Amino acid sequence: MLNDQTMIKAPIPEHISMEQTPGGLLFSYRWFSLAYIFVALFAVLWDGFLVFWYSMATSQNAPLAMLLFPIIHVLVGVGITYFALAGFYNKTLVLVGEGKLTIQHVPLPWPGNRVLQASELTQLYSEERVIRTRNGTQLKYQLNAITNENKKIALMSNLTAPDQVRFLEHKLEEYLGITDVPVQGEIPR
Repeated sequence: MLNDQTMIKAPIPEHISMEQTPGGLLFSYRWFSLAYIFVALFAVLWDGFLVFWYSMATSQNAPLAMLLFPIIHVLVGVGITYFALAGFYNKTLVLVGEGKLTIQHVPLPWPGNRVLQASELTQLYSEERVIRTRNGTQLKYQLNAITNENKKIALMSNLTAPDQVRFLEHKLEEYLGITDVPVQGEIPR
C-alpha cells in the first residue's frame, strides 16, 4: 500500500531516451511514426509525376511555359520530401546542464533550435493541443517554458502522448530545481 510520502517513479515513455552525460542530462525524442510512411509515399507519387512531366517536356522540346508552369509544384514536392525525410531521420535532443537548456533537432536542420539560460526560466508546463483535419481531430502535446519576463516559449511540439510531455516536464524541472506550480491551460495531472 502506498502512503502520501511514497511515489512510484514513472517509466521512461516510448520514443524517449534519457542519459546522464558529462554535460548534464540528455533526452532524445525520435520523430518517426507511421504517419511519415504515408507522407513518404505521397512524396514519391508527387515527385514521380513531376519527373514524368519534366522528362516529357524536355524530350519533346516543349515551350518554356511548360517548364515553368509546375515550379510551385516542384517547391511543394521538395517541402513534402524534406518533411518526410526529417520524420524518418530526425530526433530532438534536449540537454539540461551547466546552467542551460539546449534544444536541437538533428540531423536535418529544422526550426526551433535554441539555448536558454536556466536562470531565465520560472516554470515548465505541458499543454494539449487539438489539431483538426478533414479526417477528424488529433491530440498533440507541447512542452512550454515561462520566462522571468512572463513570456511563453514552446520548447517541444508535436509530442504524441501525454506521458511523454509530463515526463520531460517533471525531469527537467527536477534537474533545474524549479518547483512545479499549476499553470492555467496546462494538462490536468
